Amino acid sequence: MFFADFQVTQTRDDIVMMWERSGDFRIIPLANRPPLPAAVKLHNGDSRGRWDGNTLVIETTNLNDWSWFDSKGSFHTDAMTLVERLTIVDPKTIDYTVTVTDPKAFTQPWTMNFTMKQRYAPSQHYEIYETSCVSGERALDHLLPGVRR
Repeated sequence: MFFADFQVTQTRDDIVMMWERSGDFRIIPLANRPPLPAAVKLHNGDSRGRWDGNTLVIETTNLNDWSWFDSKGSFHTDAMTLVERLTIVDPKTIDYTVTVTDPKAFTQPWTMNFTMKQRYAPSQHYEIYETSCVSGERALDHLLPGVRR
């Protein structure tokens, strides 16, 4: 949630979160869908969301143990579960709280919290762009003239 610029879109049945820097996304069902079997482990886990007043509550299970939990690469196991709370404070501010439970890695659940501020007004028409890597690109001189000097 704190890694880079991201966009949140809500449809009738889902919340979709997209991040610019990683090109990653999450689809969080709001409808009452059955959870995935416990043996199915995913990079972003299996999330289910619901609104509690002005707070979006997201419960995530079925995480694999090789995803990056934070920007530092902190360890966790496939037993980790998350309860995220995104509370709308005002039109430009979201209070983010996540409680982490991972009985294989930590002796007790722990919580972190931070505030997210909107960086661009809708009138600025900011768009999330695909992150592309140019490392090893043989056509780089043609794609971005003058880069290799």
